[in-house]
Amino acid sequence: MKKLRNQNGLTLTEMLCTVIIVLLFSSLVAVGANAAVRSFRISMADSQAQELCSTLTTAISDKLRYCTVETDNTVFIQGVGYVNGAPNEIFTLNSDSGQVYLGENKFLGAYAYPEGLKVQEFSVTYKENVFTVKFQIKDRRKTKLAEADFQVKQINQETN
Repeated sequence: MKKLRNQNGLTLTEMLCTVIIVLLFSSLVAVGANAAVRSFRISMADSQAQELCSTLTTAISDKLRYCTVETDNTVFIQGVGYVNGAPNEIFTLNSDSGQVYLGENKFLGAYAYPEGLKVQEFSVTYKENVFTVKFQIKDRRKTKLAEADFQVKQINQETN
């Protein structure tokens, strides 16, 4: 019999060690990818909440800045017309959908509220030609992602 001096190939032990190393490496990559996806979703939710908060703040400020409060509990808003109700009741919140309404119409479209974001704890107060608006943006799990607390002085109000 001839002895095999030049053997090419792998032993069973070498092959098992290689497979185990590949499995460990791929599991680490899978865990890292899962953490990266989770981190991306959290940062996107925060970004979308900040954008919604900014959009609402700007839009509400624009409407209130140029409105006229009448003595008969009506408010005239440019581009909308007369809205019945006291100045602190012209903007309302639908607690089910978390959307802000101006009078009886949605103030922003449904696409302005992405990923289940809702406006909560919404309030508008009116005193001496100044509106104070407060609200929070929360996600499905009721986690507060953004909030706003600002004042708007009317510049279109007639003074006696």
